[in-house]
Amino acid sequence: APFARFWIKNDPGGFKRLKRHILTLEDEIDGVSLPLAAGVLMHVFTYTAIGNGKGALYEVIAARALGASKAEILETVRLAVLASGPSGMNPLGDIAEGYFDEWTEPDGPPLEWPSGWAPDACAFRSGIDPSTDELSDDEMARLVAWHERMHGEVPVHVTTLARLHPRAYKTHRLRYELAFTGALPAQLVPLLDLHVAVNRRWPDAARRAVQMAQALDVRRHQVVTTLFWGAASGGEAALERAASAVADQL
Repeated sequence: APFARFWIKNDPGGFKRLKRHILTLEDEIDGVSLPLAAGVLMHVFTYTAIGNGKGALYEVIAARALGASKAEILETVRLAVLASGPSGMNPLGDIAEGYFDEWTEPDGPPLEWPSGWAPDACAFRSGIDPSTDELSDDEMARLVAWHERMHGEVPVHVTTLARLHPRAYKTHRLRYELAFTGALPAQLVPLLDLHVAVNRRWPDAARRAVQMAQALDVRRHQVVTTLFWGAASGGEAALERAASAVADQL
């Protein structure tokens, strides 16, 4: 990658300190750790979401080398595009289309996820009917119940926008719910959201991500490690903003 070539040539000490930082992120504390592949997929997610196509492809290649399947990576990209739309997909699609076209599987052993992590697409579905755009009172109740289960509360935008434009809110919501195919472990999903929230300095999104992580039984050390993955490219300011937003939850 260009950044690595330039950095090694012009600032080898700085590059080595970055690598040293990343190597500590696999440390185990109280029997809990977060695998390297989780951090790599976080960068696939965030780079896609912010429109860094070259960076996203670099991390896609790294994730594949670690054992990520095409389905796992495509689900990561699909979720990221919910936060970016075409502005995120265009840069990646422009540079990576041929790479994905030529990708045949399997390459090697699959990724190994932490104990208790497993795919569960249903965890992200509230039970609303995808065959119609109309939002019924029963479906609204299901959405409220889903948010209470996942976040412990219902965000104001949910009830406000569902009341003011129910068809638009439902179709918006279905894009989220139907993005999950079960390729990724459910426990990784809030960590992807937390990683981009750290980088983009979104305190509310960071809190929502940690709320969901708690609901899905993600361990605290895995959440803390995700904060440091975000700090690898977000710096001290990003880490301070995110940590302040979620300190009471931690």
